[in-house]
Amino acid sequence: MQLKHTSVDILNQLILASKSLDDEAFRKPLAILSGNTIGKHIRHIIEFYDLMIVGLASSEVNYDQRSHDKVIEENRLMAIEKLNTLKLEFEQQKEDKPLTLLANYSTQENEPTVIKTSFFRELQYNIEHAIHHMAIIKIAITHTLPEVQLPEHFGIAYSTIKYRKEQCAQ
Repeated sequence: MQLKHTSVDILNQLILASKSLDDEAFRKPLAILSGNTIGKHIRHIIEFYDLMIVGLASSEVNYDQRSHDKVIEENRLMAIEKLNTLKLEFEQQKEDKPLTLLANYSTQENEPTVIKTSFFRELQYNIEHAIHHMAIIKIAITHTLPEVQLPEHFGIAYSTIKYRKEQCAQ
């Protein structure tokens, strides 16, 4: 399944990036990230993927229920462990499944909007969401830790990679 393989590739890139950083760089607040850390962005990606996997059991996904786990955002090795666990979870998923997405974009109301979706659709969303945050991580690393080498296509949309290859072939 293409979506599953792409997600595993993204998780592998995040593992490599996390291994390329030392603990201080992972949890250091950076001005270019408005005082946030690389670890917070990685934790954010992990929590979205994790909530999607958890939602498979209940058939409901609610990304607003993130725990903002300080351990994952501050402990690089725990983040790597969680990324590896997510990869194992993806290997167990064999088919699409209907899901209900609960989302609340109101600051005044507590009732979420109910949206019919599926595991594959949410997997696709998480791929795009992860790439977006990886692009932000790439900017932070490039500007504050230029000695750190990231995977070649880190933070670049797959459609952009394909487009660039086609342009080079011409």
